[in-house]
Amino acid sequence: MIYVRKLLLCVLVLCIFIGIPACASAPAPMENGTHPKIFRYSLPMNPNTLDPQETDGIPEMTIAYHIYEGLMRTYQNQLRYGIAESYEISTDGRTYTFHLRDAVYGDGTPVKAEDFVRAVQRMVTEEKSSRPFFAYPILNAMEIHEKELPVERLGVRAIDEKTLQFVLENPTPYFLQLLALPPFSPVRSQSDFSKMDAGLCNGPFIVKNWVRNDSIRLEKNPYYWDADRIKLDAVHIAISSDFGKLYKMFENQELDILPTATDSISSKMLPYMEYYFNGANDFIRLNMSEDCPLHNKNLRLALNYALNRNAYIDSLGSRTVTPSARYVLPILPGTHKTFGEEYPLEAFPLDGDAQIARDYLKTALEELKIERAEDLTLELLISDDHWASKEAEIIRDQLQDTLGIQIAIFAVPYNTHMELDAAHKFQMSLSGWTPDYPDPATYLELWTSNSSYNYACYNSPEYDECFRLANNQTDPQSRMSLLARAEGILLRDGALIPLQIRQSAMLKNPKLTGFKTNYINVEFQYIYADFLP
Repeated sequence: MIYVRKLLLCVLVLCIFIGIPACASAPAPMENGTHPKIFRYSLPMNPNTLDPQETDGIPEMTIAYHIYEGLMRTYQNQLRYGIAESYEISTDGRTYTFHLRDAVYGDGTPVKAEDFVRAVQRMVTEEKSSRPFFAYPILNAMEIHEKELPVERLGVRAIDEKTLQFVLENPTPYFLQLLALPPFSPVRSQSDFSKMDAGLCNGPFIVKNWVRNDSIRLEKNPYYWDADRIKLDAVHIAISSDFGKLYKMFENQELDILPTATDSISSKMLPYMEYYFNGANDFIRLNMSEDCPLHNKNLRLALNYALNRNAYIDSLGSRTVTPSARYVLPILPGTHKTFGEEYPLEAFPLDGDAQIARDYLKTALEELKIERAEDLTLELLISDDHWASKEAEIIRDQLQDTLGIQIAIFAVPYNTHMELDAAHKFQMSLSGWTPDYPDPATYLELWTSNSSYNYACYNSPEYDECFRLANNQTDPQSRMSLLARAEGILLRDGALIPLQIRQSAMLKNPKLTGFKTNYINVEFQYIYADFLP
């Protein structure tokens, strides 16, 4: 259950760079030599941490994917073996027994079953753990996280150095997918992640050097069990929010991948431009705490009906966003087709409905004892980047024009935005989510009343029970139907304002091969990247 991502960031309001000037010339063809093979890309900001149990954003998770390895690994959304060489599942679907391959850390120290036990214990006991509910399918994990039981009662144990066993609360169809996430990566005793070194990494790459706010260098892990398949010698990650500087680096063949906006892109850049789904599903989170006006359901529904999502997308003028009036990413797999194909949903008209919106608002104002619409002011929290500001201004103008209320935009740095979300110090928050695993639960678990990512203070016993029943189902179709019902409950309650499904754009070195984009958990997969001669 993805006990959420971002992952806050996932939750993420994604930062997008300002476009390349129209007069820019196309770079000369990249010539990345074969001795050594170094893959180069950029990040707009410094990762907060590379501790696998604390990583809390797509950039961090992407790096973690390449320097750590759990029992399982995903590649292009296909599940593969990682440190596990084999496993058995009991007939009732609750006990998983894993047998570890001969694997070591970047300093040659063997990976042991107890290192995985330690990782899960950290997830549910340490204050800085970013995703404790990733572990909730495991027996007693939730009670331990809520300090109701001692950690010794956790349903995971090392039978011996090479054998690990999990006992689950209930059958969990996506449990193997969870085990591929960085928080389930092994952790040695007395590990100090503030001093990243080879001895902490057991994945295909190790952290060689990290200059805060400047660069990160990864190098191939010579001890990795599948090292023969890793073609890159190193990865260089430039850290800068200066797009002009980064574009010059791409021009000068110092970057192989450069995320970019599509505005004002010169036609000469088109041969280097690629688009891809990054999994981002953007929405406005609405604070439903009792001291917030949005505790009122009729006000939340008024906002949802007031927004003309088609006009909003047209005003954005971007080819990378598609309007959406649902919450779960529809391209996620369902039982036989995609979730969206099996359970189509448009909770609100994409063109909006001004009359229905005003009717809901009239009832809300009466219930809130507010005399006039113009007397109501709502604050919209956003990150202080160009794209978020543009989105917020369009949303503000639409809601004000249709409803007559006041919308105040509050822009703060990205990290501050995340902190305010987590502290419930907002009324409306421009947000988003990307899936951690290929299942609708990765979105829906965020809104259960006991989820630490339930920043909106949503509390619906009906929703909780529906989600609980879904996770107790062994029949895949019955489970998916219950998850679809849960999504309907969430939107019927107006708990959020769906906005758009996002694609990303990037400039790419045409000689780069084996590089994959992804829309689940990590954005880039360069584990098997290489360069043409």
